[in-house]
Amino acid sequence: MISIIIPVLNEEETILDCLRSLTAQSIPRDMYEIIVVDGDSSDQTCAIAATLADAVISQKRSGIGGARGDGAVAAKGDILVFTDADTHHPSTWLETIQEKLTLGGYDVCTGPVRFYNRTICSEIIRGWRWHYHLLHPFGFYWLIGSNFAVKRDVYFRVGGHRDISLLEDYDLSLRLSSADVRCIYDRNAVVFTSARRIKGIFRYTGIYLAGFYHYYITGSNDDLLKYPHQREITPQKFAISDDLKKAREKIIAAWSKMILAGPGEPRR
Repeated sequence: MISIIIPVLNEEETILDCLRSLTAQSIPRDMYEIIVVDGDSSDQTCAIAATLADAVISQKRSGIGGARGDGAVAAKGDILVFTDADTHHPSTWLETIQEKLTLGGYDVCTGPVRFYNRTICSEIIRGWRWHYHLLHPFGFYWLIGSNFAVKRDVYFRVGGHRDISLLEDYDLSLRLSSADVRCIYDRNAVVFTSARRIKGIFRYTGIYLAGFYHYYITGSNDDLLKYPHQREITPQKFAISDDLKKAREKIIAAWSKMILAGPGEPRR
């Protein structure tokens, strides 16, 4: 069985379209389950989700990573599929994932994440994400939370998601790259997500800079649990410039280690 895990928080405007796309997949409906993990929504998200999802559970752990992890624990499937409430899925999405992780012998599958309400900012970000592909031959696949699947045993073997909200999928990607797993990026496993959270390039970049700062320098789980507000980001570029340089050096060192190790077996 395949288990689809969707974290939600006040997503009444988006969850129905997401679930409709998931219930219209090309594989039989009894071959997969849909689990919605609610982070204490105050709107009609849970009521709407209950009409199409197999289970709506309350989030117990902290952060987006914790919500994904709660879903993984509740899942019955041998394949765990992660996506988001504002994402739409072509009818062959699960079929492609199933083929790669069962017949193809891969442990992790991901694919393109495109925006269905494109903006200038979203197109810049999509272009930026293209550089992720350059690391694929070296075994590093930067997974995006709205579109990836992993075998259940592999997910728990590497520790699953940490209880953080910033870089939760980057963190999992790093641990998967260090494990003996086979990953594939399949262009047919595409999803379409919303650009609603992209409020500007500077804010988006600031959030990631703050994330990498706390991930590599402070190691603070508390700070990785929350997204910084714009007013919190701007002063940091001066106050922690030396630390950001150290963070950049650590990131480069981590990626260089993977590159210098050389490519493994050919991957697509």
